[in-house]
Amino acid sequence: MKKFLIALVCAIVTLGASAQGKLTVNAGFLFPSTLNATVGYEHPFKYGNAFELFGEIGNHWKSGEGQFWKGYYWDGGLLYKHRLVRYKNGMLRFRFGPEFGATERKFFLGIEGGFEYNYVFQNGWEFSLIQKNNVNFIHGDTFRNGLLIGLKIPF
Repeated sequence: MKKFLIALVCAIVTLGASAQGKLTVNAGFLFPSTLNATVGYEHPFKYGNAFELFGEIGNHWKSGEGQFWKGYYWDGGLLYKHRLVRYKNGMLRFRFGPEFGATERKFFLGIEGGFEYNYVFQNGWEFSLIQKNNVNFIHGDTFRNGLLIGLKIPF
């Protein structure tokens, strides 16, 4: 039993040491008239696949009303990122997963999907270009889609 526990602890330590997590920071514009910022933690797996736990804030603005911060929202979720293509210094992934949050004091559940292109620099940092699609339920803010750019910082 002791040998089994020691082997199990060694396996967990080895997996934890070989998988390097990344802090993700993204910002961009979504349709309709939405500014978005996202912070998350990405945990990579074999063959370029990964999971990301994220939180985001955003704001819907309406022209002519002069009330920029009245249409805010926040949400969080878990994404699975499946690698589609691997390039010399980058990769293209398909990303999808559930999310939950609130907009103007109304809670919602949603699904996120889209594509992500990552370019890896020599120091290990990554540049991200993300095409994002959100479909939300239980309130009027149903669809959001657009582009985000960002960085992934390994730690």
